[in-house]
This record gives sequence, structure tokens and C-alpha cells, in this order.
Amino acid sequence: MSKRVVNKIVAFTLIIATVVFFQGTGNSYADIPKATTPNPTISNVVVKTNEQVTNKQTTNKTNVKVNVKKISIDTVTRKSGTISVSWKKNKKANGYRIQYSNDKDFKNVKNKNVKSASKTKTKIAKVNKSKNYYVRVSAYVKKNNKKYYSEWSNVAEVIAWNTKWEFAKNSKIHTDSPTLYFSNAAKKKNKTVCVNAGHGTRGGESVKTLCHPDGSSKVTGGSTGQGAITATSINGGTTLADGTREATATLKLAMTVKKQLLKEGYNVLMVRESDDAQLDNIARTVFANNNADYHIALHYDSTSSNKGAFYISVPNNNKYRSMYPVSKNWKKHNNLGKNLVNGMRSAGVKIYGNGSMAIDLTQTSYSTIPSVDLEVGDKRSDHSSKTLKKIAIGIGKGLNKIK
Repeated sequence: MSKRVVNKIVAFTLIIATVVFFQGTGNSYADIPKATTPNPTISNVVVKTNEQVTNKQTTNKTNVKVNVKKISIDTVTRKSGTISVSWKKNKKANGYRIQYSNDKDFKNVKNKNVKSASKTKTKIAKVNKSKNYYVRVSAYVKKNNKKYYSEWSNVAEVIAWNTKWEFAKNSKIHTDSPTLYFSNAAKKKNKTVCVNAGHGTRGGESVKTLCHPDGSSKVTGGSTGQGAITATSINGGTTLADGTREATATLKLAMTVKKQLLKEGYNVLMVRESDDAQLDNIARTVFANNNADYHIALHYDSTSSNKGAFYISVPNNNKYRSMYPVSKNWKKHNNLGKNLVNGMRSAGVKIYGNGSMAIDLTQTSYSTIPSVDLEVGDKRSDHSSKTLKKIAIGIGKGLNKIK
């Protein structure tokens, strides 16, 4: 055998051994050392948040792509020219980016970066109190000195008070702003529900407002007596049997309802998401009239018998039912209430009597959209998370039945 043939055999054997070695290690192509001559190199390493790694071979190009899990906004509130934003934590993120703009399409956008994986809230100072703001959040991961961002969260809109709105002049307390949360559900309802956590306005009991927009007197009793022309702008509510303030219980319920309705595809207008919202009953109603399709105020009755849930229906009084805007909406109010009670009943919520009680309310008197006060129980009713979830599901069922 010639020396030339021997050299060829040795070279071929070395090539085979090299291939066997790399295949035997079980390593990916990314483990193979780079060739010293121009050969295809490995690129497009896709790092997912579940730590699954896939590799795709291209030519002379390296591009690292990191898919970051999308997060959702928790709350957005505005007080005294400052917007507070909180969001759900992404455990694998290195930080977050908050965008805000006065334009719904996020033109002329401003950014704020939060360079902390553990921080899930921030404040945006010196915003214009007379303008609406749209807010969204994304998470980012740093890889090879670059930032890779998640898709944007759902959008929240902070809504400013408008003095030109109908009945706006009748409100005495309206310095805070409600927030409209847009649903990210696959199937959207294209409807907005105002979820009103009853009470929770410091100083509201010391201010009086007109019971009716035309200045007429109340036709029934309630928290304010029959025949009254003015009423407390918003009262402090009752205290439940276990010592929980009604305002605290309704806030917890409202947050549960918000989560459920967003999941079902409804947009949700929240008029209170903290212990104190400087919005009286008329302001909350006016905000709902101009930014929602339905208005649901959540309350607990002041009795102590665990009698069950019911809605406040429109009194069968000709004078009251002929007063604007009640005249154009009282049937819609009652229809909304009936559907909500039926939905809660089907979800296993205890219902009081026939599910309604007729009272002349400020909310009903000023509403230009379907609107109800929903008493979900009384002082002795269970208000555990399990029960609140059941109520929220029932409210969703009721809304879904409205035609």
C-alpha cells in the first residue's frame, strides 16, 4: 500500500471519529467549535420563558431572540396630578417599561423604565389632571447587553372630569379620576360595565347634593327620608357583623367582579380602587353615563338577618317615573336588575324574596344608561373570597343574558 493511500485512510478515519464524538456527546450544534474557514454557523437561538431552547442553522449571522411572557395591569389610579400604576409580576423579567399618552393610539408617547425585577408598581408625576391618559406596561429581559420586551399589557385609560357633561354641575366631589380597563379576552363583548364599589369617599357625609336633577323631592324613604330635596353626597356605609367596613367589603368585591368581567370580554370602568375615592354619588353616575353601557353599584344592606341579595328597583310612582332621565330609562334599570339577580341565583347566590326592593335613589335619578344598586347581602352575609367569586360569576351570567 502506498504512503499516499495510507494518508488518505488516516484522514478519513479522523473525520469519522470526530463526527462520532460530537454525536455521542448529545450536545446541540451550538456546542461545535467554530470552523477556521468560512462555513455555516449557528444562529437564531430562541430562548423562551419556559426555558425551552430551539436552534436554527443559517449562514454567517447571529441573532438572539428572547420571547418574554406578557404581563397584565393590576391598577391605574390618578390623584393630585400623579398616576399610580401596578402590574402582575413576571418572575423571569429584569425590569418593566411603562408607556403613557393622551392619545389612544399612543402617539407622542412617553416612557418610564423600572429597572427592578421585584418592583411591580410606580408613579408618574406631574400629569395634567384635565386630560385623559392611556397606560400600558411590558416586561423586558436582558440578554447579551440587549433588552427584549414582551407584548404590551391590556390598556387602561384614566378619565378626566368634564364639566360639560350632563348633570356634572350637580356633583360636589369629583377631584379623582376613574379608570377604564380594556379587556384582552379572545372574544370581546364590546360593552363597558361601570363597577362601583359603594361608599369610600372621605368627607362625603358633610356635603349635600340634590336628590333629583330637577330639584324635586324624594318619593320614598331610604338612607334619606321621603320628601327630602337634598341628601348626603355619599354616605359612609354600614359596618358588617365581623367589624368589616362596608366600603372595605364592597371594594374587595368590586376588584373580584372587575377581574371576572375582563376575563369574560367586558371592558370595565372602575370608579374606586382604593379606600378613598373623591367622587360623590352623582360624579360616579355621571362618569358611568358618559363612559359605560351599564352601571352596577355594589352594596351590603344594613339589616342583620343574612337575608340574601337583591337589587333596588324603580318605585312605581307616576311622578317619579315621568321625571327625566328616569322616564327614559326606568324599564332598562329594572331589566338590568332582574338579569343580575337571576344570574346570581343560577350561580348559587342566596336571593332575598323576589329579588328586588323599590327605593328612590340618587344613582337611579341621574342615570342615563341601565343602572342598578345591587345589595349583595347584609351585615351577616358571608363575604369570603369564595362567596365574592360566586357573586362575580353570577353578575357575569346576568350581563350575558341582556339583549
